[in-house]
Amino acid sequence: MNHNRIFSYAHFAMAAGYLTFALVGPWSKRGDSSFGAFSSDGGTGFGTIGVVLGVILLLLAVLRINGQKQVVPGLGVEQLTVIVGIAAWLNLICFIVGWLPIFEEGTGRRRGVPGTGWGVVGGYFTVSQIPLLLSPMTLGIPSPSKGIKAIKEQTRQLYSAITVLCGVGLIVFPYMAWVKSGSVELSALDGRNNNPTEPDATYTILTDSGPRFGYLLLAIGAVIIVAGLMRLRPQGLAEPGPNMLLSHCLLGAGLLTLTMPLGIIIACLQRSGLDIGIGTWLTFAASLVLIGLAIGENKARDAVGV
Repeated sequence: MNHNRIFSYAHFAMAAGYLTFALVGPWSKRGDSSFGAFSSDGGTGFGTIGVVLGVILLLLAVLRINGQKQVVPGLGVEQLTVIVGIAAWLNLICFIVGWLPIFEEGTGRRRGVPGTGWGVVGGYFTVSQIPLLLSPMTLGIPSPSKGIKAIKEQTRQLYSAITVLCGVGLIVFPYMAWVKSGSVELSALDGRNNNPTEPDATYTILTDSGPRFGYLLLAIGAVIIVAGLMRLRPQGLAEPGPNMLLSHCLLGAGLLTLTMPLGIIIACLQRSGLDIGIGTWLTFAASLVLIGLAIGENKARDAVGV
């Protein structure tokens, strides 16, 4: 059995483990009760995204075992594994540090922020190994990609300008309202205090305790802006590697930023009393633009990869 086969089966084992934890295990603990991925009191939108990404990772593992190299034109199995693996990993982190701290549950001395279920903990340790260990090693093992086409100068500058605009949006939009409950509007940069808006309710949304995805979005937006500006130069910007192009990295950034507003949108639709803020919708739109831009460039360049 060669090393590619070993990595493929390891990928399958970890993807299957992650999907099992995400699908079967509880995502949150509220008092004596536990709630799963699809429950409005459990994983809600982030749980739904986590399960979907787990299915994709498992399908990618099957493709690797069968020797499949390309998923869609311009996108290889290994590249998509890195992108989806990182997105699934950070989706769990966003759920833990961003979504759960918004609420307080229970009454009296048992009142507090919901706890994390063992499904999230087990899923975190399994899915984190896919992008951190398996995919970088397998991306460096195959021979470099050949036949990747260069895009026209005008097209490159257009793509770069759109990339910069999306990056600016990812920095600005977190300051806007992401979650609304009555007169309370929470941005993606709000911290936490202990002033509940509805003290007599079964659960309360805490003022100034927003999703807190903004810090990650600020970092991603800044990197995207720098990459877009450097790419506007006549010489362009060097690719990260022969099997991982800038367009692949852009696709990864778009998917990462998409999971945050999408999780909020699904969660707010499931819970009564919560409304979706304009910042969530604008970030969602910017992320879709980034993903569409990356897919279009990958297809134009025939960036199959490995």
